[in-house]
Amino acid sequence: MRPEIDRLKQDLETMHKALGLAPAMGRDWVQWLKRDQWFSLWWCVPGIILIASTLLPPDSTRHGGLMSAQWAGLLVAASMLVITAMQMRRATARDGRPEGLIRETKRSQGLTAEGWWFGVALAVQAFLYIAWSRHYRIGLEPFWAGWFLIMGSTCLIAAMAARAWLLLGWAIPLLAYGLCVPAVGMHSRLNGILFGLMFMAVALSFSLISTLQLRRVERQK
Repeated sequence: MRPEIDRLKQDLETMHKALGLAPAMGRDWVQWLKRDQWFSLWWCVPGIILIASTLLPPDSTRHGGLMSAQWAGLLVAASMLVITAMQMRRATARDGRPEGLIRETKRSQGLTAEGWWFGVALAVQAFLYIAWSRHYRIGLEPFWAGWFLIMGSTCLIAAMAARAWLLLGWAIPLLAYGLCVPAVGMHSRLNGILFGLMFMAVALSFSLISTLQLRRVERQK
């Protein structure tokens, strides 16, 4: 009986994969979800860098040919790349994780053919937005606010359409920050602090979604 049940589960997973559907969360996912539950808090690091660089006194001295604000931007970009690489390597590692969990992780993070096309569409959208703003000479502040509103709304639509709820971890903070920019101004210190808090909100949102997914699986027991 047990081999037949396992074969049936494999057939169902194959059907889910072929149809592009989200697989049902299995009980064997629990230990791996617990293991990765708080890893997303690393996304607080770029936020901490941004807030620290904003609160430091202005410094026009160049270090290594760059000003302090430029070094902060490079550190933020580097930390984002490192965290993304670590997260993807950890979440898709062949270290005993169930195949269904690996496929769901790839699906929710856009590492599938559909995700690739979504990335292409997002890049085209970004290019058209930049070209449109340059053509109509949109100022930096409305451009900056509009950029985050567009990216956030795109992630929100993708999360709802594909039921990839992890994207809400990007959508909600991006939209909130984009709505706050006109109120605080582009060049104020408060804007820098809010930009850093946006990354912290991303980290907390990812962890909250992971916690909800974990509780959902535990209730199935």
